[in-house]
Amino acid sequence: MRWLLTIPLFVVLTGCGFVSEPLPPALQRPTRVTDLAAVERGSKIIVQFTLPEFTTEGLPIKKAHSVELRYGVCPVSPFKYEPWEQAAEVKRDIPWQKGLVRLELPVEKLIGKDVVIGVKVLGPAGRNIGWSNLVQLVPVTPLPTPLGVAAKNVAAGIQLEWHAAAAHFRVFRKVQGTTDWVQAGLSDKPSFVDDAIDYSKTYQYFVQTIEKSGEALAESDLSEIVDFKPVDTFPPAVPGGLTAVPGAKSIELLWDRNIEADLAGYRVYRDGKRLGDTIVSPAYSDKAVQPGTKYRYQVSSIDRAGNESALCSAVEAVIP
Repeated sequence: MRWLLTIPLFVVLTGCGFVSEPLPPALQRPTRVTDLAAVERGSKIIVQFTLPEFTTEGLPIKKAHSVELRYGVCPVSPFKYEPWEQAAEVKRDIPWQKGLVRLELPVEKLIGKDVVIGVKVLGPAGRNIGWSNLVQLVPVTPLPTPLGVAAKNVAAGIQLEWHAAAAHFRVFRKVQGTTDWVQAGLSDKPSFVDDAIDYSKTYQYFVQTIEKSGEALAESDLSEIVDFKPVDTFPPAVPGGLTAVPGAKSIELLWDRNIEADLAGYRVYRDGKRLGDTIVSPAYSDKAVQPGTKYRYQVSSIDRAGNESALCSAVEAVIP
């Protein structure tokens, strides 16, 4: 009897060296830059963007590619890429690095012009997916840097003053020992009062001149940084509206409530002498009185730093 050898079909096909269709070569085009930003600051245009980490095929970029930045005026309207590319200045000496790239461009020859800025990243063979988001700005004559920034205590908080022949400013601050600067406010004069302070902290400040330029803001260089620890030496307001109402065995005092955020309370004076401890509510009942005797009352306010206001106008009362 002859035995037949049965071989599975998939073994036959494998043994014959069946090969699938070849894959096309990877183009190695870096993905597009999408976070290009630019601002005029002093005599420079500060440009920053994040370089891509992957190609359009989703593969990680392992070695340096080339970066090209163009900036200049488009000679035709509406905007078209080709004439802008031909007219714009080219910057190619941009070192490859992971993460955020920060560049400075000279502003002198661009003042008053409608400047368009773009960047693209090229693969090893020069292949690319195109330009990033474009940034448009109209540079102005460099703005004056605020000089002589100084801080002092005022009743409302910390007052900053500086010198600069300009109309608009913004003020930045941070708590000493921290890292994050925040915008404390805007001012249309060379001074600013920061009323959101804590007397237990030391603050740092710097100031910038700003000016509207098209759809963007032009900025001056940053002023010097000034450090300041506020000291509360300012008493709260004198209480108002004091009234004295005689009762059967007491004289009831009422007055208007103070609105200071750091108010600690009030002190009551009878005939020039203080009665008891500081009280919190704007009311007091004087029970240590005698019928037929006229009493003269005044009230002061006191804050948490121990600053006491002047005494309010006196009122008189007598129990019949």
